[in-house]
Amino acid sequence: MRKGNCSFLIVIVVLLLANSSLIFPCTTFVLKNSRSLLFGRNLDWYIGTGLLIVNKKNIEKTALIDSSENPVKWISKYGSITFNQVGRDLPYGGMNEMGLVVEHMSLPKTKYPGKDNRPTIQACQWIQYQLDNCATIEEIIETDKFLRIVDKISLFHFLICDRFGNVAVIEFLDGKMSVKTGKDLPLTVLANSIYSESLTTFTTKANTSNDRSLYNFCTAGNMIQNYSDNDATDDIIYSFNILKSVAQGPSTKWSIVYDIKNMKIYFKVFETPTLVKDQIIFLKEKEVVKTKVIDLSQIDFSCSSPSLLIDLESDNTGLINNLLEEYSTEINKKYILKAFDYFERLGLPIQVSDEDLNYLAKYPESFNCGQQ
Repeated sequence: MRKGNCSFLIVIVVLLLANSSLIFPCTTFVLKNSRSLLFGRNLDWYIGTGLLIVNKKNIEKTALIDSSENPVKWISKYGSITFNQVGRDLPYGGMNEMGLVVEHMSLPKTKYPGKDNRPTIQACQWIQYQLDNCATIEEIIETDKFLRIVDKISLFHFLICDRFGNVAVIEFLDGKMSVKTGKDLPLTVLANSIYSESLTTFTTKANTSNDRSLYNFCTAGNMIQNYSDNDATDDIIYSFNILKSVAQGPSTKWSIVYDIKNMKIYFKVFETPTLVKDQIIFLKEKEVVKTKVIDLSQIDFSCSSPSLLIDLESDNTGLINNLLEEYSTEINKKYILKAFDYFERLGLPIQVSDEDLNYLAKYPESFNCGQQ
């Protein structure tokens, strides 16, 4: 396998995600009160295909980056559940067994640090690294001292929450990590605009009709501010209502609510349309969507047992722990191919060789069960 291949594939993936912010602005938020600590996330995108993956602890890894860079190496301290569309260990977001949630939003104004002596990692895998190694917001912030994102095209910022209810927005602006937390984060919402600009729009009640990202931020922000401990509505239901209020019709593919206090993840996956030549066909009713639940407290995260997964679009409802199946390279490749094939048939300018796809699918075979 040619190690340089991975940079080509990652550029394609990240370019697609970055461009999505201009077409499908997504939304994240944290809702916390005396009863609950909930993290909501909408993925607004072309497709909802993908895998929910159980990532094990005590796994030795080397970052998937171009061979010209110095990749970071680590042994995962914690197990996690992640939502993956283009391969294992390149998640869009997830929660670990310590109750840490990390989710990305695209941000066109992102500028990562320039070259220095720190070992490096790609933007999506930065999410996995944090879930593998951190339990708190403070620990994530500290990783900036010894870890650097290398990704010239990726345009991400991150909303993060730990089990103590600490919330942070991490952005990379003008080549430096910028952190908003505590009193600097009065509204725990993030869309696809710089947080400070979004907050100014919210506080000044500026017109957002021509900016979907700012509309999503302000709409979710208002619903969070207007909710109180005395509200009789179930907090999980209310969180899904927030996500519904910022949904974008058939473009909304995943709606996820992380219940951090109870270590459960609730999620809805909306239909990926069928493509017939130049026609996009929806076969299901939009509102008839089943809610799936995974309970992290019932997951064996030890590396001595196989990693597990489930098709996000599986026709199940309720608790899915017992429906998880064993991970394999073949399944990983199947879903990577499924995503790229769909992108290509949509007319997106993607041409990926079998060798490149095989490399990405087989990358997790380099993982080893290590010792902490």
